Amino acid sequence: MSMFKIIFVVLILMTFGVIEAKAVEQSICTSGAKEELYPNGSLKSCVLKDIFRSNDIKCIGQNPVSFYDNGRLETCVLAEQATISGQKCKEFGSISFYPDGKFRSCIKKD
Repeated sequence: MSMFKIIFVVLILMTFGVIEAKAVEQSICTSGAKEELYPNGSLKSCVLKDIFRSNDIKCIGQNPVSFYDNGRLETCVLAEQATISGQKCKEFGSISFYPDGKFRSCIKKD
């Protein structure tokens, strides 16, 4: 298989979430705000510059976000209401996930 085909297949798999990218880019963070990194260099936490999307989750900017060292989302503040694993989560409420990406908890919608 040519190198082009290998790269193309990996990009497609990453796009559809089959292979997860190892780290989130620090460019999502507000400049000048405190950023925490894991020893492996991946982003641990910061204040988001703008809206950040992770799968079906839309995190609002100008609020804290945290990630696990594997690059998966740990916590953020929702930019809009979301229904995850049958749970209706409130807009502008906190949401969290386990390291394997499974839903942990959120502020329930009234």
